[in-house]
Amino acid sequence: MIIIFVQSNLEKLKERKKELGWTNQKLAEVSGIPVGTLNKIFSGATRYPRQETLDALVKALGLDYYNVEDYGAVISIVRETSAYTAAKDEGATLSTYYGLPQDTRAELIDGKIYYMSAPSADHQIVLGELSALFREYFIRTKSKCRGFMAPYDVQLDADDYTMIQPDYAAICNEKKYQNGIRCQGAPDFVVEIVSPSNPSHDYILKLNKYQNAGVREYWIVDPINLRVIVYAFDVDLIPAVYSFQDGVKASIFPGLQIDFAEIYKCMLKQ
Repeated sequence: MIIIFVQSNLEKLKERKKELGWTNQKLAEVSGIPVGTLNKIFSGATRYPRQETLDALVKALGLDYYNVEDYGAVISIVRETSAYTAAKDEGATLSTYYGLPQDTRAELIDGKIYYMSAPSADHQIVLGELSALFREYFIRTKSKCRGFMAPYDVQLDADDYTMIQPDYAAICNEKKYQNGIRCQGAPDFVVEIVSPSNPSHDYILKLNKYQNAGVREYWIVDPINLRVIVYAFDVDLIPAVYSFQDGVKASIFPGLQIDFAEIYKCMLKQ
């Protein structure tokens, strides 16, 4: 289990501490966490506290990992990395997927069809800006990688039970897309832009699928909460968390940094 401390929501935890009228010294006494550690957490100097520290902090503040979103944002994102094994529902296969009515937006994941709503304007703005920036980088660096925007089929596990349409996928092995129809296997790099109707799809389900399939880097871009979570699987299982005022570096593409403050300026911010 990995617990990720989301820096952009620290103010919500401070509000809870203020509600109780506690100083860091008082919280240290109740939680057993050294006051120096609390000072670093609440100042933002420590971005990823240890699990036992978070457990004690949550308990002392009278919260839990299931209702902490009541405070606006998540002190934790919890996922099981080793326990994830998908049970395939053999009622849905690629034949089912390709038999759907034309223009139906859907994905097939482990034998189950997931229907998708139409993307928002901000979703498309962010996707368009990111795609243009990646394309410029690939041209400038004479990279063999190519970018593909949704809708583009990715047969992630190269089996009959999964067909995903990432918002953006960079593929560096041309053999995977030479068939001219779909990507056969895992892309090197994937971006998913979170839908407000089903955020767990990108935060949990696809996260596990991409990691297990061999995607090297995965960005979860959340225009609602104005954050970017970067999983560089080649480097570390613990992700980096950024706001829409930060520059975000791509681990597998040297010298590439996306200025999300500039992308934010283009958004409608509805």
